[in-house]
Amino acid sequence: MNAWARPPALLAEVLLIGVLVCLAALPLVTAVPALAAGAVLLRELVEDGRTPTARRFAVLLGRVLRDPVAVLAPLAVLAVGALDLLALAGGLPGAAVLGPAIGLALAAAALVLLRTAARWRPGERWAALLTRPPLDPAGHAYLVVALAVIVLVLLQAPAFAVVAPGLLVFAAVAVERR
Repeated sequence: MNAWARPPALLAEVLLIGVLVCLAALPLVTAVPALAAGAVLLRELVEDGRTPTARRFAVLLGRVLRDPVAVLAPLAVLAVGALDLLALAGGLPGAAVLGPAIGLALAAAALVLLRTAARWRPGERWAALLTRPPLDPAGHAYLVVALAVIVLVLLQAPAFAVVAPGLLVFAAVAVERR
């Protein structure tokens, strides 16, 4: 492929990955595994020139879902977040101080899950990946900015919600590869 044709093809492939991740993440329970499968597809595209396909995505998603930690870790974060919101809404003493602290802790947990999904490779155990989270404040900052940009784009053009996960995967993989 010539040098001028590669950028539009890469964009199309990232958008395809976004659609695949969006569809697989609809049950919410599979959101992080879908991001991990999308990250592997994107890495294969960049490193090996392998064109992403729905079949390959389904195989990778199946491999991620076989690891119970990949499904239970995001569920635990969601459950803790829901319980914390209930406590704050119910009049928890010190809610003015605890609310932002809880929000930051949940955001940090979500960032760790996102970065773990971007690092996952077939055959790796999620428990092992989660025990050594990336201690890279700059990488976390880059992802926060990427999330803010994606949110702004979605606020302006909600139709991009279908491909936004691809942009998130792209940002997460770029942060891990830098």
